[in-house]
Order: sequence, then structure tokens, then C-alpha cells
Amino acid sequence: MCNCTLKRPIGLFHYSLLVKIHPNMTESTSQHRTSGLLQVLPQESSLRANNPFKARLEFPAGPLGEAPRALRALTHIIDGGLCHRCGTCVGICPTGVLAVDGDDYPRVKNLSACTDCDLCVKVCPGDEFDFLSLYKQFHGKDGDLSDTHGSFLDSTVAYSTEPYIREHSTSGGVVSAILCHLLETKQIDGAVCITSDGDQLWKGKPIIARSKDEILGAMKSKYAITPTNSVFAELREVPGKYAVVGLPCQMHGLQKAMQLDARLKERVVLSLGLFCHAAIEHEAFRVIWETLGEKTNGAKRFISRIGKHPGAPHLELADGSLYPIYFGERKGYRPSSLEVLNILYRLYTPERCMTCFDGLSEFADISVGDPWLPAPDASVDWYKGWSFCLMRTERGRAVYQSLIEAGKLHSVNITAKEARSSNKLMATEKRWRAFRVIETLRRQGKPIPQYSSELDEFPKHSGLQFIETEVHMLTHIFCYIPKYRARILKFMLGSGY
Repeated sequence: MCNCTLKRPIGLFHYSLLVKIHPNMTESTSQHRTSGLLQVLPQESSLRANNPFKARLEFPAGPLGEAPRALRALTHIIDGGLCHRCGTCVGICPTGVLAVDGDDYPRVKNLSACTDCDLCVKVCPGDEFDFLSLYKQFHGKDGDLSDTHGSFLDSTVAYSTEPYIREHSTSGGVVSAILCHLLETKQIDGAVCITSDGDQLWKGKPIIARSKDEILGAMKSKYAITPTNSVFAELREVPGKYAVVGLPCQMHGLQKAMQLDARLKERVVLSLGLFCHAAIEHEAFRVIWETLGEKTNGAKRFISRIGKHPGAPHLELADGSLYPIYFGERKGYRPSSLEVLNILYRLYTPERCMTCFDGLSEFADISVGDPWLPAPDASVDWYKGWSFCLMRTERGRAVYQSLIEAGKLHSVNITAKEARSSNKLMATEKRWRAFRVIETLRRQGKPIPQYSSELDEFPKHSGLQFIETEVHMLTHIFCYIPKYRARILKFMLGSGY
């Protein structure tokens, strides 16, 4: 692994001091003025006695200033590379101090409103997620760190029986079918999900969908990193019953938020976790957008996948026609969407994703993703659109069964052995990659996520697994040398293939 210093966004404490010193300075300008502020960042970082950064990060001593201690701790989390950008800290803040910036990192919106309650730090799953303890609470059994799939009660492949949902969804439309059914039967009042941003079409925007049209408008995978949990503020303020759709890190944030706020625990009645190898940094999509040139002018929509398994992203132009995002003008051989997506992961996996080992959303009531296994019988044709589902809780299993009884899902049971063979390559790569990166950062004395106070060490690599992980890590080398990756991506999207 390359031991390189990574550029990080401006920390919250830096930002708050900058606002005090330069009240007329714009946010975009302030992001380039961090060097002088480092000199006044205090060594003390948090009210928490066990803050792991206090001993690891060394900053010059200076006056404490007026910034709340919670925000100083949050600064260390962000500057230490531990921020998931899941949005949970924004959503839990009781006084609206925090918002997100252009790259979806938390920023200070209203410093004077901060009461130093420390909720933003306590809820952060990037800093700390007590995996073993929370696993036992959630599943009622001990967790196994070497188990890539986690605990589940039932496993199926399925699709929505509503043709429009199946056709226009990423896979089989199971998530959209569940949300629409719960909304129509008044079991929920809304669902936290991701739609497309109206200004930057490639970017995801978290919403609480309160109608079927809004749910259908949020279909399709969104690969750019998105602060889904930032909308928890609305869940806390508006009574009702809600479902939450999110990635593994967002499910981790949800679990911690529900422990800290009884309203969330009462109002979130179902969690739907999505499979995740990693999110993708915004820079990748900005580069892709640049390669499209004038095609983006007046474009209506960015569609992340057209076609099933794996499909390909397209731009819906002003005249309603579709234009391929990758190699739209190329004749003859054109690399598949899956090949390009794998390149994006190798170049633009976010730093905190490299230390996350939950690939299949182990803390959701139902986990859903693409099926990567042989068809269980002749009736299953992956190219028509199917979803792979793991029911992890009794609540999730009851909801899923209700959709089958209502005729909303066509479902085929698969064995636990078949389920554990699906998505195994992705889940294994992610898990051992995280173990490898965490142990390397630990040896280097750098910030690492705290996954359990009971955890002395992660599982050890076997001989073959060690080799596979080392090769996998080598393919991510440019995640640690970010100044070169834009050039590489432009080359590959131009004449590179």
C-alpha cells in the first residue's frame, strides 16, 4: 500500500473559525484556505475520553477559541478520513447546525445554534460502529467477522409482478414493489430513498417519498456517494411510519441513530439494505460529464442502468432520445458497463469505503441486490430482471411474505448454500480489503474505525486469500494517489480502449 498523504476537505472546526475570521468569505473560497487554520487547531478533540484520534493525530497547540468540542471531534473524524458521508450526523442534529457541502461532507451551516450535545459524534458510524455488540442485539446471536453474508432467515430471488416496476428498475424491482405496497396499504407514510438531483443529473438526492410516483421516480441504482441519512431530521420532526432504503454504512448510521433518538426507533418500521462494493467519488462523474461535452446541454435525465444485469448508463437528451454515457460515438467493440464500473471502483473508491467490510447490508431487515449465481431452475432468466433477497429479521420476513400473498412479488426460494455463493466474490473482496487496510493504518499509527471494544484483531488471511487480497489492493493504488486518476479516466474514456 502506498503511504501517501491524501487531500481532505476542510474540517468543520477550520470552517467555523474561518467564518469568524472572514465572515464575507464564500464557502467555495474557504475550502482553499486551510493551511493557516491548522496552526490554531487544539490538541483536545472531544468530550469522549476514548477518542481514538487524540493519541494518533498531532496538531500544534493553540487557543481553544469558541468552536464547540463536538465539532472539533467531528473535524478529526473528517480530516482523519473516517467520514462515510452517510449524512447521519446532519440528520441527528437537533438544532440544524449541520448541512452537506458539494461533495456531501458535513459542513457547518449555523454555528451559533450548536449546543455541543455531541450527538453528531456519537451517531457517526465512520468513527465507531460496535459491530459485535450491535450484531448480537440485531440478530440475537454472535457475529462472525469472516462471514461475508451475515445472518439471514430466508433467501430468495424475485421480481415485481407490476410490469412497469420490473422493466424500469435496476434488477427485479423488489425494493420499489415493497415500498409501493406498504404505502398503498397505509403501513408507511413515506420512504427514505434516493432520487436524481435536478441540477447535477448524475448526483443522488435523498428524499422522503410520500407517493407512488415519487417512489417510482427514485428507481435505479445511484452510484455516486450520497448522504441518505441527512433526511432523518424530517423523520424526527414529522410523526408517521417510515421505511428506509440505504447502503450498509447508512444502515449502520440508522442503527446508531435509533439508539440515540427514540422517535426514530418508533417511526422506522422497515429497513431495506442494498448490496455495496463501494460508492464512487463525485470527481469520477464530473470527469465523465466533461467527456460528454455538449450532449449534457438541456439533458433531461441521467439513467444509471438501461437493460438488465449489468445494463448500461444513458443520458436522456432534450429530444427524448437516449445516448450512452460510455463511448457513445464508438463503432464496433464497446466495453461493457460492468468493465467501466470496475475501473471507476479501482480509481475512485472513497477512503472510508476501503475500511468498510459490510458488503451485503447485514443490519437491514431485508437486504437486496443483483443475483450473481447460476439460475436455480429453468424458469429463472436473469436478463428479464430479478433481485436477490435476504430476509434477516422476522419483521422483514413478514413484510416480504405479505407481498407474496398480495400477488405483488413472484418469488423463488433458494437454499442457504446457493445464497452464500451469490455475490461471494464482491463480498469477499470488500471484507478482506477492509481488514488489510485497517491493519496497515493501525501499524502506521493513522486513524482507523473502531469496530468493537472486544475485538483484538481481525481474522487472518490464508495463503491464497492473502495473495488475492494483495492483488486486489494493487488495483486500488490510484485511490491513494488521487492526483493522477482524472487523467487516467479521461484517457480510458477517450482513446484508452
